[in-house]
Amino acid sequence: MPARFIQDGDIVDHIPTVDLPLGAVVVLGSMVGVSHRPIPAGALGSLAIEGIWDLPVLPGGATTVGAPVFWEPDPQMATTDPAQAHTGLRCGILVRPLVAGDVTARVLLNR
Repeated sequence: MPARFIQDGDIVDHIPTVDLPLGAVVVLGSMVGVSHRPIPAGALGSLAIEGIWDLPVLPGGATTVGAPVFWEPDPQMATTDPAQAHTGLRCGILVRPLVAGDVTARVLLNR
């Protein structure tokens, strides 16, 4: 059977077990997805797996564009500090330098 196109690769279908609000970060194996609209538990929705997103970030770590960013499911925050990256789940790269006091990191997802 030949390959068959299904959809562009910037979103994936997802059925959550709990309600997901807009902007929820979901771990999908070795990548993350972000809900771009609310998804009720048990309902088919979609998660963005590409694009540039502002993610809540723990203080400290690398501040330069291109630095790897990791997702920590608990406390639901990103980090650029490998010492804080307990799960080691890379969620993307910085596309804007972090400065003191930043509460979000601008991240190109899954890169």
